[in-house]
Amino acid sequence: MKNNKHWEGIHRQGNLITSDMNKLRKALKILLDENRDIKERLNFLFPPNKDNYIKGLGRAIVTPILLVVYPQKYGVYNSKSEEGLKKLGILPHFKKESFADKYFKVNQVLNDLSTCYKVTLWQLDEIVGWLALGNPPINVSGEVATPILPEIIDEKIESYENFGLESHLEDFLVENWDKLDLGKKYSLLEEDGDIVSQQYITPVGIIDLLVKSIDDKEWLVIELKKGRPSDSVIGQTLRYIGWIKKHKAEKDQKVRGLIIAKEKDEKLKYALEAINNINLVTYSVKFKLEQRID
Repeated sequence: MKNNKHWEGIHRQGNLITSDMNKLRKALKILLDENRDIKERLNFLFPPNKDNYIKGLGRAIVTPILLVVYPQKYGVYNSKSEEGLKKLGILPHFKKESFADKYFKVNQVLNDLSTCYKVTLWQLDEIVGWLALGNPPINVSGEVATPILPEIIDEKIESYENFGLESHLEDFLVENWDKLDLGKKYSLLEEDGDIVSQQYITPVGIIDLLVKSIDDKEWLVIELKKGRPSDSVIGQTLRYIGWIKKHKAEKDQKVRGLIIAKEKDEKLKYALEAINNINLVTYSVKFKLEQRID
């Protein structure tokens, strides 16, 4: 079963990837050329210590393409599969290796699992993805188990209207990052050519957006209120800040939080008075209707 989540990254980075169609055609031709060793192909697209051949064409797009074209041979390597393999304790150890070398090792693990447990690489991708999110996988017959939301999403939603708006706002922020004031100070995180800032997976929950200052001095945890109670979103933000401090930040790097909400409320306002490392910004939505002239 094809997982539509693989293609969300394509939509968000489509303008970058398709800006030079001749270059993209060449990239895909090389990627899918089975007459060349997979490491050679990936080293061309992901040259060690250099920019990717096409900005935005990262592992979360390239490896699903390999799976689609060669479903018996290549598995998907993205942030979710990496986290899933890590939870299983079988993620290969990497030092200063190229992406090609990393993928070669990961793909071998995926193929071994596929053979051992008699599941397809498609099914295996679904399984490790659910493991990363803390949800049950599909079964080997191809039927999808009823999804159970991750434990972190167990909060009461106070406003479903705001929840919907801010779910779309998250995508808008990523797609327009370079045009925003935040984009002048902070950069989206990239790993192997993929933007991994959005829905950043940690063992203590999934961060809406995780970014890092351009001068490398500060991490910023961004949480959209999404209709949740004020106490809930503040507690969650503090939890993420604590995890980033311990596991990601260097000793001289600060970690701050930013909550984005449609409007301030009294509870949120007073709670943040006692916290000096979390700020609040609000947003507004404007619509303009123009008369059609035939």
